[in-house]
Amino acid sequence: MTVGIQSPVVTVRNGRFRIEGIDPPMRIPDVILKCVGFIGEGTGRDSSGAVQGDLYATGFFVMIPFEEPYSRFTFAYFVTAKHVAEELRGRDVYFLVNKKGGGVTVMPPFGDSWYIHPIDSSADVAVIPVRNVGDAEITAVHVQNFGTPSVLAELDIGIGDEIFATGLFTPAAGTQRNEPIVRHGNISMMPQEQIQTELGYADVYLVEARSIGGLSGCPVFVRPTIRLPQQSSSPHTKNAFGVGHGATLLGLMHGHWDINEADLNKPYITHDRKHGVNLGVGIVVPAYKILEVLNQPELVAMRKEINENLKRKSVPGMDSARHKEESGAPFTQKDFETALKKVSRKVRPEK
Repeated sequence: MTVGIQSPVVTVRNGRFRIEGIDPPMRIPDVILKCVGFIGEGTGRDSSGAVQGDLYATGFFVMIPFEEPYSRFTFAYFVTAKHVAEELRGRDVYFLVNKKGGGVTVMPPFGDSWYIHPIDSSADVAVIPVRNVGDAEITAVHVQNFGTPSVLAELDIGIGDEIFATGLFTPAAGTQRNEPIVRHGNISMMPQEQIQTELGYADVYLVEARSIGGLSGCPVFVRPTIRLPQQSSSPHTKNAFGVGHGATLLGLMHGHWDINEADLNKPYITHDRKHGVNLGVGIVVPAYKILEVLNQPELVAMRKEINENLKRKSVPGMDSARHKEESGAPFTQKDFETALKKVSRKVRPEK
């Protein structure tokens, strides 16, 4: 339904374009603020046992549903930039999220091994399986909401469309609650060739939006300029958001372009991330690169084995009396977490 949308009228006056009849929606859906978590480096614990530390960067939660008809269970992953995971290697890392009813809580990972892209070393993506604690107020990004090239083409998304990123603003992260900041911009370039980054030449998008240190690893969403959000009817979005919320995951924030102030007027520049001037051009790792990490053989094998365990647990054998307990009992959340722990120990990513 397109109530309230008028046909745009484009006129040219004194060499300037003027577009009338358009009032695109600017409000960010509240659910999107719940998909992020702040990455902290633990420095100790208080008297109540709560983790204390310094917040460092941003990540977000992604979910992949079980095979039908077991979709009440989902595989949850925490996604951030690879350079963030590498910089915190060997430290006491935790993921801080808001808690239902107030306060914050820690989302624990399964193991300590991050999974990176199996073949593309320039893809600045790292993921780790996580356990959803019951009091965490989070809503994951469903994989159906990933802006793969085919999805972006179907939605007619391109240069100039609005983007927004949400994540950690280190000077004001919040004391009692996580307070994600939202930054707006637009797609500036969708290169057909690789662009040089600090990790080498990489497949990236460029956006007109100032990135800051705490936003490394945060999700970047895009939405068509003249579209109204609609409600999702997907059966897999109870604890996730997918298509229909007016935004599509464009990718992950890698960082921004900097230039030495003395080189502002030079035709060729050298990156200076420590003392440079932020050019206001952000570098985004495409969503399909995240999907390639999630669908690498090790993680696919892990999900497949758990699916098979679920089927064996849920389907009774021919001798129903004999297999009543071992085959007929329902597969519970505890069973799922136990199976995931076992498989996580068996399947280890290559370093």
